[in-house]
Amino acid sequence: MLDEQAIQSGDELLGRNATPAIIVKAEQWLTHFAAGLGVAADDIRPSFIVQQLGAAYAYREVCRQKAYAAPAAWVDSQQGDYYAKKLAFYEQQVLHLERKITAQDLTGGKFGTGYRSTQIARG
Repeated sequence: MLDEQAIQSGDELLGRNATPAIIVKAEQWLTHFAAGLGVAADDIRPSFIVQQLGAAYAYREVCRQKAYAAPAAWVDSQQGDYYAKKLAFYEQQVLHLERKITAQDLTGGKFGTGYRSTQIARG
C-alpha cells in the first residue's frame, strides 16, 4: 500500500533505515487509524496525504528504534540526539495528520455508510 521507495528517499537521515519490516509496521498503524474512522483496510487508497501519514509512521518508528542509542557521530553535545529530535517532530506530524485526515481522504472520496461522511449539496 505504501510507496517504499518514496519513504526510503524522503528523509536523508531516516529513509535509509526504513526497512521493509518498518514499512509493514507503518501500514499496520495506518490500517489501525483507518479502522478508528470505520474504514476497512481494503478501502484505503494511497493518496498523497495517506502516503504522508504512512511515511510519518515509518519515520517515527525508525526514530523510536534509534533515539538515544545512536553512535556519537549523530549526537551533538550542545543539542542532543538527532534521532530524538526527529522523533519529537514526527510525533507532532503524525498527530497533525491524524487530526486532518478524514474517511473520505482515506478512501479516495468514496461515500457511503460506515464512513461517517455524507455528501452535502446546496440547492
